Amino acid sequence: MRKIQWARAVGAAVGAVTLVAVATAPASAADTTLRLSRGGNTIGTMTHLDPDPDTFRVCDTRADGHGVTGKLYLYFAGWQLKETQEDGGDSGCDYFDYNVVPYGAKYLMKLCWNGPGEVCVQKEFTED
Repeated sequence: MRKIQWARAVGAAVGAVTLVAVATAPASAADTTLRLSRGGNTIGTMTHLDPDPDTFRVCDTRADGHGVTGKLYLYFAGWQLKETQEDGGDSGCDYFDYNVVPYGAKYLMKLCWNGPGEVCVQKEFTED
């Protein structure tokens, strides 16, 4: 009887440790999407499409006369701008490729509305 209780306790402990390890892992870049909203409406998106080559899609989703700008930064002794892509004024989205390196390099995606005021959303990620 004690062996069964001990085995259950060990199984529960391993499960708890695994859950904590998964919950605290850094954000992975696999198909990460930013949604930019203004007044409760989505006005743009920026998506990292993970398969190599890494492609970033920037989309203006609202015909308001203003576009959106997506930026990609790499952290190396401070945030360094690597790529910029605007979208707006045409149908469809715009794209850029950037080779995101795995194993600890830290990146930041930032998407901003090109209209008046500072309306931006951003997210840090790493690629494992």
